[in-house]
Amino acid sequence: MWDKILIILQDFLVLLGEISILFILVSMFVAFANEKYSKFFETHLKSDGFGSYVKAILLGALTPFCSCSSIPLLNAFLRAGVPLGVCMAYLITSPLINPIIIVMFIVSFGVKITLLYIGFLLGVILFLAFGISKINTKIFFNDDFLNNELQEGQANSCCSSAKSSQFFTQSSCCSSSKITQSTTKSTCCSSNNPSLNFTKPKTQFKKYFTQSFQEYKKIFPYIFVGMAIGAIIHGVFPQNFFETYLMDYGVLGVFVAAFMGVLLYMNCTAMIPVALALTTSGVPLGIMMSFLIAGAGCSLPELILLKRIFKTNFLVLFASMIVMIAIGFGLLMFFI
Repeated sequence: MWDKILIILQDFLVLLGEISILFILVSMFVAFANEKYSKFFETHLKSDGFGSYVKAILLGALTPFCSCSSIPLLNAFLRAGVPLGVCMAYLITSPLINPIIIVMFIVSFGVKITLLYIGFLLGVILFLAFGISKINTKIFFNDDFLNNELQEGQANSCCSSAKSSQFFTQSSCCSSSKITQSTTKSTCCSSNNPSLNFTKPKTQFKKYFTQSFQEYKKIFPYIFVGMAIGAIIHGVFPQNFFETYLMDYGVLGVFVAAFMGVLLYMNCTAMIPVALALTTSGVPLGIMMSFLIAGAGCSLPELILLKRIFKTNFLVLFASMIVMIAIGFGLLMFFI
């Protein structure tokens, strides 16, 4: 009994520490990049074109985060004015596709299944993310985040294009095409001109850290509760669940596994060897793939973290999309 409690406490502290450090570091990096390379964001991610979705998926594939670890970068992207549809392409891809997962898939399940996995996920993610862009995304955001957090983020990069965000109109401080000599030193746009920016690196680091830490304090209660739930579930979830309950369910097990996976918190990379071992012991591959995608792509702790930003309607939509992807690929594996 006490051993299990100690394990749960250890898992909680590790998860809390990892997410906290990652959140602050990622927020600082994106704040720096958005200030120094606003044109890069505007060119590659802030537009609502097809290329932005592809680039967001590539970015997600290069950042091997778990479902909760991807939240800090999502938060920073939204504050930088990246459209929600593009952010969703990144958010779904990051925990499910990366070089480590691809290599482990090839070694564990072979090239054919790996190519089916990548192709299926890329096609569905593009379709779903692009579909979200056609909705009035304001209905998904909490009022305080929409009115305060996003406006604050826009103010920090007020020289970006008016087309770069779905949520704001361009700040008047940058509306003039001519900046007179007398206002050059006071304008908010001067920071984007390297010749006019004399801020010391130490001062800039302190500014980015302060901004990130203030944002971290706002989301900390959600991180605390989310990681606590994740550690408890991880500690009490029965290790022989699949052999005991799902092995004989047939195709119905694909649906059950998807809904069970969403309630947990796992890393896809860590689960692949487990999935391989269970399939060799007789659990159908379709059931394991459904559980793997649902558990890695979404989790109850992640939904709690997202509640800081989004309303319940978005959480339901997001979880439903992950479950649909998991069931779809699980059924594909079940019948081929």
